[in-house]
Amino acid sequence: MATVVVLPDVAWAARDAVLDGIPDAVDVGGTSATEVCGELIYINPKPPLLVVAYGSSCALLPAVALAQRTAHRRVSAYVLVDPAPPSSSDTWPDAPITVVTDDPQIVRLSTLRGWSVSELDVVCVIQQIVRETD
Repeated sequence: MATVVVLPDVAWAARDAVLDGIPDAVDVGGTSATEVCGELIYINPKPPLLVVAYGSSCALLPAVALAQRTAHRRVSAYVLVDPAPPSSSDTWPDAPITVVTDDPQIVRLSTLRGWSVSELDVVCVIQQIVRETD
């Protein structure tokens, strides 16, 4: 079963609801890619990981992905909630992405990138992806 890792973002009002709705979720702290990656090294979550990010914390995902590859921890999926989408590269994304938003512009951009889009509650989306990765 995938370990759900929730990245920090002080602007995410529903973050506590996600952590409450996913009892085994790993709550990661930090405000920069270095701090988040350091926290993940310290926590050492069991792979595969399902990484959840909101808004501007989505910009940390390429660095988080690299750190997980370096630590030999497989990422099975990413969930981006109302994202400021990070740039794609030849090394990221390295796993399927689901975007949770109702913003038509983000929906259009995500669809063009080949990412899945959902307007469901983020907890429901995470639970569904965890079931699918079992």
